Amino acid sequence: MNELYTLSAAELETRLLEAVGNNTWPPVHKAIDLAKEKHTGQVRKDGSEFVAHPFRVALLLLEVGNLNEANLLCSAVLHDIVEDTDLSCDDLMGDFGSKVSDLVRSVTLPDLRDGQTKSDRDKSHFSALSWDGRDSQILRSVDRLDNILTLSDDFPADRLQDYLADTRVGLLPLTLACNTAIYHALNDALTANGCPE
Repeated sequence: MNELYTLSAAELETRLLEAVGNNTWPPVHKAIDLAKEKHTGQVRKDGSEFVAHPFRVALLLLEVGNLNEANLLCSAVLHDIVEDTDLSCDDLMGDFGSKVSDLVRSVTLPDLRDGQTKSDRDKSHFSALSWDGRDSQILRSVDRLDNILTLSDDFPADRLQDYLADTRVGLLPLTLACNTAIYHALNDALTANGCPE
């Protein structure tokens, strides 16, 4: 798993394509192309190319979770596309089908309401996920795992403890019910960042 964090976006793309090939339905290679196009020029807080994040999320599903279902992998590659670009979930239907559209919708965070904190939104989101299917829960878990593994010094200190605690209390139990390997990876990442059990 740690090796993924030494690879560039292009290297991550190559690794993902080598693992899944070009003959999946829905087409993972088309999801990769769309993510590259729509996330062009976007960077993460640490200055890295943004598209590396969804590629790592897909690879974590494959390599840590041993999950290779194409709907889930496409959704991993596209999971931030609605939040961060001009596309909607409905725009994904034609090329990727309703399951991918629904999975992306399930992990797309709503805009903050007046007076709502990010912590409140996370808690509400995790609660809603408990009613969604396993794929939505595991997708959010792997997204959060990658986010925690790439925390940078730019992450607001006053938000960090809530972010980690909300993950442990609200998301980790869902992860345990979905995939033991990803549960252990997420639990270890939380502990390594000082979030007590």
